[in-house]
Amino acid sequence: MRWVSERRRMSPWKWLQVVAVVPVSIVGADVMPTMFGGGHHHYQSVAMPPRTLTTADIDAEIRKQDLRIFEAIAREFPDDYDAMLRKITAAAQAGNQTEVRNVSRQAVADLRHRYAPLLPTAPDSNASEALSAQLDMLNHVMARETPATCNNYLRNGPDAISAPGHDFLADLDRIGATLFRAYGAAKRSGLRAVAPSDQDWSLVADVFKKIGGTPAEMDAISSANQDFPGLCPAMAKFYEAALLLHGEPGWHIKTALLRAIVEN
Repeated sequence: MRWVSERRRMSPWKWLQVVAVVPVSIVGADVMPTMFGGGHHHYQSVAMPPRTLTTADIDAEIRKQDLRIFEAIAREFPDDYDAMLRKITAAAQAGNQTEVRNVSRQAVADLRHRYAPLLPTAPDSNASEALSAQLDMLNHVMARETPATCNNYLRNGPDAISAPGHDFLADLDRIGATLFRAYGAAKRSGLRAVAPSDQDWSLVADVFKKIGGTPAEMDAISSANQDFPGLCPAMAKFYEAALLLHGEPGWHIKTALLRAIVEN
């Protein structure tokens, strides 16, 4: 009975408080080393690269990195991709490798926030793909880090991971790629945005309970208790519940969660 009473007094915005602390953060690609003729020592020993770089050079180097996020941006938003290339090229021509990383990160972040309002009209399949990527990353962090570090990840994103490995960076790349694919699909969908209703939130709470969610975990989520030691497993169950909820209610919940994550 306590579960029912807790669920009924929980308003939808409280669900989003903790969900929104998991940011979509993409590590900027280190696209320039070969352009500067090799290693870090060589880069520091010259003021400019050996030749003037062009946007075609930068594009070729980015594509060589095989990062899916940039592939998705280029495919879904070619004009924005070209503008990003011009910014990165300008930084590279100045011979500043750190600025190249900063510019690439900022360009992706700007696009991510610009297109966030499209998410409520993303088709369910794309929303599911993007939320699944978030769940996979959270499971990755839970499997490899302490509960305290995982909670810190929920607060601060990838910067909380002191020594990210290749698998972690691959998960970040997938998060970004699925998100931009969802943006592109939303732009083309023609669907009408619908906010989740109280009934939608009640349905996802029911699924959360069925897959093992507890009243304590619900309390932690609904009160945005970031010090709760089991917050990461609770959030993973919540994402799973949203993915298991089918039909219109599931679509409403997934798109709302994604928008809250991105706009945080």
